Amino acid sequence: MNNIIVSSKFQKFKVIGKAGIKSGYIKGKSTVKKAFLSKEKENDETSNSNQEIAKVIVEALGELKGVSVKIAQLLALNLNFLPKEYIDELEKSFNKVPPLNKALIIKVIKKELKDYPNMIFDTFDLDVFASASLGQVHLAKLHREKVVVKVQYPNMKQSILNDIDILKYFLQKVAKSKEINHLLDEIKDRLLEEIDYEREAYYYEYFRKNLKIDNIIIPKVYKNFTTKRVLTSQKIDGVILKEFLKSNPSQSTRDRYAQMLFNSFFYSLYNLGVIHADPNPGNYLFCKDEKLAIIDFGCVKKIDNEFLNFYSKLHLALIKREDEDEIINMYEEIGMIDKTNIKDMRKFYINTLKPLDSLYIEPFEVDIFDFATHKDFSKRGFEAILQIQKKQINSLDKLNQEFIFLDRTLLGLYAIFEKLQAKVDTSYAKKLMQKNR
Repeated sequence: MNNIIVSSKFQKFKVIGKAGIKSGYIKGKSTVKKAFLSKEKENDETSNSNQEIAKVIVEALGELKGVSVKIAQLLALNLNFLPKEYIDELEKSFNKVPPLNKALIIKVIKKELKDYPNMIFDTFDLDVFASASLGQVHLAKLHREKVVVKVQYPNMKQSILNDIDILKYFLQKVAKSKEINHLLDEIKDRLLEEIDYEREAYYYEYFRKNLKIDNIIIPKVYKNFTTKRVLTSQKIDGVILKEFLKSNPSQSTRDRYAQMLFNSFFYSLYNLGVIHADPNPGNYLFCKDEKLAIIDFGCVKKIDNEFLNFYSKLHLALIKREDEDEIINMYEEIGMIDKTNIKDMRKFYINTLKPLDSLYIEPFEVDIFDFATHKDFSKRGFEAILQIQKKQINSLDKLNQEFIFLDRTLLGLYAIFEKLQAKVDTSYAKKLMQKNR
């Protein structure tokens, strides 16, 4: 694998310029063709040209040897309002990151930990054990203990900046600037945080010390063997969700695991003001004795106290079915609805925010929510978020992100509960909301 990231601004804009000419030609040719086509064939032509332009974007990302796979995953979740062909083409690259060659792994560890892997660790397997966010994981032994060593791909910061610039250039042509710039900036900020493994190590230790949920395991980190680009942590023996479900666990076992995840999210949110914000099924290991390990703390979100108080107050009001005008006033107070006449404010609320509000409170209107009988719940939730993103206006710009970020993370957990076909007791979260109001 050629792992050299293009860092020259000249080369980057040369790639953008070449791709821009290609996409402009495709769009122009399509516009001419559509003038002579029926409505049905015109739609087919639009789809074909979107697909061709999407391929040009992916080729440009590949030419810069960037982190397009990781960004594509985040885009597919955040920018659903783009033409389907763009998302489909980006998603094709999800599993196309080849491993670093062994010599480069040795070089990175030598540079970061000041010695060769076989001199630092009792054993070190140069074959890849697993993929990680913007890196890969290797098995090793340290002081006779099993550990995993996450090694970051080279030149990640420049790669992220390159890819974001390319995506901004192209996506502004198919979506209004205000709809994508703050989303792409959020993706950039999250990725830049994820490449700081010392930051991740801090949050491993923070959650290990402060997350007080029975039977939740957080691996310990070996600080003396961790840098910004290498992270060494305890190896936890467990299986991912897919393998766990193959064992045909009992209903009570599935319910207990779901409850642990549910409680850990709300405990983190309301007691710590910080959440593990990457509910990828691969970040949870189902262990013996019905314990659950949470791994990969690269994506952690701190929640502003003032916003958290609003979040609690709002959702308690929604659950209690309080007056709708009061709900609207609460949104207006934090700038998520523009203050105009009440008729226009109510119309905006009903059309834009209320669908997501209704979905959020659905599990909390009962004490026990059955995700087996509501197996499309997360899908409906993500579709509601999509509609908000389609309709958003300037007043929703940044405040929308903290609000949507929390709901999106929670919906990711709900998608896991659906796979578990679990029943979850929601009363724990409601008590925490009341306490933090």
